[in-house]
Amino acid sequence: MKKMNIRFIAESAILAALYVALTWLLAPISYGAVQFRISEALILFVALNPKYAYAFIIGCFVANTTSPIGWYDMVFGTLATGVALLPMLKVKRLEIASLFPVISNAFIVSIELGFAFDMFTPTAFWFNVLTIALGEAVVLYCVGIPMMLALSKNETMVDLLQLDTSHLSKKSLLTLESCLSIVLGALGIIFYVAYPFLEQVVIENAEETIQTFSALKLTSNSPWLISFVIISGGSMLWGIFTKRKVKLIGNILIWIGFLICYLMVGINFNEATIYPYYYGYILYLILFAASSGYIYYLEDVKKLKKEEK
Repeated sequence: MKKMNIRFIAESAILAALYVALTWLLAPISYGAVQFRISEALILFVALNPKYAYAFIIGCFVANTTSPIGWYDMVFGTLATGVALLPMLKVKRLEIASLFPVISNAFIVSIELGFAFDMFTPTAFWFNVLTIALGEAVVLYCVGIPMMLALSKNETMVDLLQLDTSHLSKKSLLTLESCLSIVLGALGIIFYVAYPFLEQVVIENAEETIQTFSALKLTSNSPWLISFVIISGGSMLWGIFTKRKVKLIGNILIWIGFLICYLMVGINFNEATIYPYYYGYILYLILFAASSGYIYYLEDVKKLKKEEK
């Protein structure tokens, strides 16, 4: 019994330390309203072995001691992790278990940011809910689940950490190809919400200031910009639920849709084309095309392996 307690403490300490190290190493994207805390992918260990829940609560608390917003993150951030882990103790399917951290962090961290910056407006709150949920979803579904699926094939690690991987043999929609589709769609939505493509000089009280505008900020005057979200969301669903040839045709149509949107941005907002961040959208277009081709290649390889068998 004593030996088992020592082993549990050692394993928990290692996982907590990994969480802290990843958070601190990637600190620029681990805090705030727009965050991609890669260390959150580790909490899916709880779905495979519930005893590690304590490790991630402690790890989250320690990681948040260096947060830019101080004790708020230590209290609310740790609370969000604790609330998410409670249902994960019972839920074994990774797709479902991943939803709890997304929902918990989206609402609790948004409340935290409201207290920390004294910004309890509906617009600010729902903006934070959207961006935090997206960031958490990208990490868990596109990093966490593929990592756990790969880990489940390593018998040494499964035995060492006493992971229950029996439920992972069930057929899942979340293959590497579908995860890539989710990443592409999520990036498109994040671009719409937070990524600037326009810079304007604003004169207030005889002083000139430069403000940057995302598509979301300009939607009230240009409703067609909502098409960014529609196309991005459509690309997620298309990538998950369609088959090989249909997916290729769909990705070509989606790519054309994005291209038309970018051309309309250049036509309707002439200043955007001289602003460097605008070309981030063009890079995204190239990334989308390259990733779509890679997804098609992966499915082609998978098909050939099935035929060989």
